[in-house]
Amino acid sequence: MRRRTPARNSSHKARTRVRAGTPTRRSSHARRYSLGYLLERQPKSLSKHPHYELMLDYYRNSPALRGLRFSRRCYSLLQHARIAPENLHHFYRTYRLPADPFFPLFFEIKRAYLHEREQAQEARRRYILETMRSLPEPVLGFVKYLGRLEEHYSGGARHPVWQSNLFPSTKKQANAYRRYGHVQWIGVFRSHLELLEARYRGFNARTRARLLACFVLEIPLEGPPPRRPTPAEVTANYRRLSMRHHPDRGGDERMFVELQKARDVLASDAGLASGRRHKPERRPARTG
Repeated sequence: MRRRTPARNSSHKARTRVRAGTPTRRSSHARRYSLGYLLERQPKSLSKHPHYELMLDYYRNSPALRGLRFSRRCYSLLQHARIAPENLHHFYRTYRLPADPFFPLFFEIKRAYLHEREQAQEARRRYILETMRSLPEPVLGFVKYLGRLEEHYSGGARHPVWQSNLFPSTKKQANAYRRYGHVQWIGVFRSHLELLEARYRGFNARTRARLLACFVLEIPLEGPPPRRPTPAEVTANYRRLSMRHHPDRGGDERMFVELQKARDVLASDAGLASGRRHKPERRPARTG
């Protein structure tokens, strides 16, 4: 009689169960946190609170607190001060913590710090917005237009490149923008448009050049998608701005060069567009 061959090994069976979709048991060695670890990771400004030293004394003088270990969920509740004073007894019972005066004092200090930080963030946001509103109208209008443009190409109400690259996130950057001249803004917008071209497939080099040229010549933009300016708009704006920025009249030579480049880009763009409309279609030559 033929004997059955035993299974290869238990690990093979375990791998088979995993591949079949059988849920595995969670590891019992989940990470545990201590109050010492929590206190080490608090911001230095927390120590400015008048009750900070008293809180530390509660911790140092309690062997139970120094030996305490708790879960990641409990650590997160402490770190973000999410327990209201009236819910402390539920917090102690849920995570098996001692009803020590350390905890209400820690929550009080951390909530005060988080409230102060939120106020500082709101003040910084208002300062940045007010600084941006003080920019020259052509610059501010183009900044707003680029935000709407990216929303168009991203396929939703998102503008990640605009948010991370163009719109200032600090007071220092906003103050730097306030000191920029027109030539510097051209450099900022040129770099930003290149980032858009690299990220979005539908945004090509011709559109990038046309948009920058429209900003330089102060031609209002509609859309998105951006429209082609008329030859009359290009000529009129170029004449007006070239008179203002001509070096012989005390203007900036760099700006005058940018005006000439912008005029050539838009003139070429209009020429190519009209050429595609009116160029007669070639017929293949007869053979034989």
